Amino acid sequence: MIRAVIFDMDGLLVDSEPIWFRARQELLARFGKTWTDSDQGPLMGASTAFWVEYVTSVLDGAMSADEVLESVLGIMVSAYESGDVPQLPGAAEALAYCAGNYRVGLASGSPRVLIDAALTGAGWHNSFDQIISSDECERGKPAPDVYLEIMRRMGLDADTTAVVEDSAAGIQAGIAANARVVAIPGGFTSSDHEAVLRADVRLESLHGLPDALNEL
Repeated sequence: MIRAVIFDMDGLLVDSEPIWFRARQELLARFGKTWTDSDQGPLMGASTAFWVEYVTSVLDGAMSADEVLESVLGIMVSAYESGDVPQLPGAAEALAYCAGNYRVGLASGSPRVLIDAALTGAGWHNSFDQIISSDECERGKPAPDVYLEIMRRMGLDADTTAVVEDSAAGIQAGIAANARVVAIPGGFTSSDHEAVLRADVRLESLHGLPDALNEL
């Protein structure tokens, strides 16, 4: 029986992946470089340190890591503040259902400033018992660190905890943490990806989450 549900954020609750893509695309365009889906995909769910290192390497010394971080986060924060990051279908309903029936956590690869901006904009701060960024852990997804740490903080057992993820890296992290995993593949994750196929449950949207949790 599931007693707790841990959600990812980007690409699962809010449709932020297009904004992340645009932010990195705009930054690289300043230096005559391009950003593609093949660049974006591996960074989904990744820690801040990982994607900053990746973008900095693509820029080949044109900007420092600190400058890359400041520039991309500036674009992202502006997007959240202007309401350009919509909720994904079923997100509000799924959170309301889980808050009323389970202990609920949020484990995101985004830096805390963006998590707070997103939750403030959506009015979701009170939906979670615990919130954690991968930046607080030694390794980001697909390593299990962020899920192991939030379960430790919340005093949860992995076998009664469901992780809800959209990215391959996040799904792999939940599996590695020995939690039950609900996969809802996003735009940058193929529905037949090996990680998706290994999940306990596969859904098309968050609308099916209540029934899926009841069956786990």
